[in-house]
Amino acid sequence: MDSDPARLLDAEPGSLVAAGRFFAEREVFGLAWIDRDLIVSARYGRKAGFITVGRPISDSITPFIGSEPFILSFQHDPALSLELPGIVIHTGAEEQERYNLSLYWSKTDGHYLLLVARASLDATLEIELLRHVRARLMAEAETNAKSEALARANRDLEGFAAIISHDLKAPMRALRAVTDDATLAIERGDVDAAHRHLAWIKSQSARMSAMLTGLLDYSSIGRKIEAIERVDTRAVAQAIRDSVPARGGKAVVIDGSWPTIDTLKAPLELVLRNLVDNAIKHHDKEQGTIILGCVEAHDALKFTVSDDGPGIDVAHREAIFLPFRTLLPAGATGDGMGLGLALVTRTLENVGGGIRIRTEDKRERGTAFEVHWPRTIVT
Repeated sequence: MDSDPARLLDAEPGSLVAAGRFFAEREVFGLAWIDRDLIVSARYGRKAGFITVGRPISDSITPFIGSEPFILSFQHDPALSLELPGIVIHTGAEEQERYNLSLYWSKTDGHYLLLVARASLDATLEIELLRHVRARLMAEAETNAKSEALARANRDLEGFAAIISHDLKAPMRALRAVTDDATLAIERGDVDAAHRHLAWIKSQSARMSAMLTGLLDYSSIGRKIEAIERVDTRAVAQAIRDSVPARGGKAVVIDGSWPTIDTLKAPLELVLRNLVDNAIKHHDKEQGTIILGCVEAHDALKFTVSDDGPGIDVAHREAIFLPFRTLLPAGATGDGMGLGLALVTRTLENVGGGIRIRTEDKRERGTAFEVHWPRTIVT
């Protein structure tokens, strides 16, 4: 046994390396432990005695020279391996041995594992052990990949119920308001107005159905890349503006350059719609203006949602992004649960974006949220 890294192996006696060390010390094969920079950390067994600890592995095994880029790629794809059969190794002044060398990356331990077996016709046990070790490494890599995918799916599904319950409330409020208008129009005998209100209700119901389908698709797929589509961002903004009831006293104005890009439509609409809904819900005047803006950058779109409402006190500007935090006073009208900005933040983190309150705005009233939406979605 050489070098201090043995303490790492001793700390995990049940690990793959500990098992390899057991066989190496019993002369079944040799074992070398190599760090991510291709420096030998430790060696075990007489068959690995030609390997120098603390030096690059290519110093001891010259056939590895030139293969370093390929070997480093194992860290990104643990299924890769390098096998060199029948390599002649000089073990003394005039002595030489012929070995089979097998190099793998252990993602769990964060090191390379080099197995050294003497090349001979009666090496059946050595070959079988090498096969078992390789199968174990590949199984570990597959298990890790599945665990990461499962964790990602659980995170998406965990928030889905909250997203649906929260995000349906804004269009439902609008539908209730216009339904009341349609009822009054019918009572007055104003058939044309009733038809207009019913047509609006029909269009918004279709939009809600499309939104639900998009969110379900987004939450059920395994990789976000599969949900990316060609999106007209101005059309998304217009759909949000058109969902605000005309009699509500709040006007939504679209400003800036809104491109068509390949991105995630449902999450983008979720973010912008929540910000607009919050601006309307927290406005303290009967009349108000919400401005939806967009500026193109090289690697992202910068969306802004600004209003002329009461503004947000500096002391609350961090807390509002936490779940179940609302600035509505106790007893105020509204069915908000304080989830809107928390869902916005989580959605943006999931796609590699971000949100902040624009602090350089010196107006006495109003709030401006700035959203960083990446052109390339994190997958």
